[in-house]
Amino acid sequence: MSYAPFVNRHAGSVHTGFGVMELSPSGSTEVTAHAFEKGIYVIEGTLDVLRDGLPYRLSAGDYTLITTATPHALRNGGNKKVSCVVVESPQPKSPEGWQDTWFYGEAVWPKIIEAPDLKDPRLMGIGHYNVNNQPPSSTVNSYLYGFSMKMLLDSEVGATHFRMFIINFRDGGLCDHHDHPFEETYFMLDGEIDCVFEGKKYTLKAGDYGWTGVGSQHGFFPKEGQPARWLEVQVPQPPRMGGQRWYSQWDYINQILKI
Repeated sequence: MSYAPFVNRHAGSVHTGFGVMELSPSGSTEVTAHAFEKGIYVIEGTLDVLRDGLPYRLSAGDYTLITTATPHALRNGGNKKVSCVVVESPQPKSPEGWQDTWFYGEAVWPKIIEAPDLKDPRLMGIGHYNVNNQPPSSTVNSYLYGFSMKMLLDSEVGATHFRMFIINFRDGGLCDHHDHPFEETYFMLDGEIDCVFEGKKYTLKAGDYGWTGVGSQHGFFPKEGQPARWLEVQVPQPPRMGGQRWYSQWDYINQILKI
């Protein structure tokens, strides 16, 4: 197994652990439990999961939640490399710090593992993303339009520290400059998009990632004829109100007050 950490304390984050895990054919992990919760989104390959004694097989586009303290193990269930996005929150401690991970030894895998039955209530927090099920584009206000969001993992399915969802801009639109009282991570799945983080311009393409911290100004500026789709994670979960500040909206106060 290999793990590439993209977002952690070394990147300036205080809430988020985010990276890409790869398992080679026949690769696996021990049975493990954490003092944090974990979300997994399969990019490619076949991933077998043993979660609290229940086995299931995931493929590209599938995702799963591992709640805090739940024993689990992972293995490559096919003959090709497995790549997965992994989010962890609260942010894991450094290896030399307070212990927040425990190992139970080698997993005992059944001979036959099948795809999850998404109607089984024991498998809450497991699902499959299909781009054809992405909601239609919508307009929220003059600062956010032309986009759609498909929720994957949130409090409705048992996550308490993070939200994971898919954002899609089909053909232009706008997500103007704003900030949040939480951190966000973006992992590009398809297409490309121009963005501005703290005044610096970037273009994100498939396989790229970005991160914004609490209070970090950012905006996304999709081009007409250039779709963009990414996996997004918010940590901690947003408040019920006041989850974003649109800069154009508050700049208007300066115009009318002229102070």
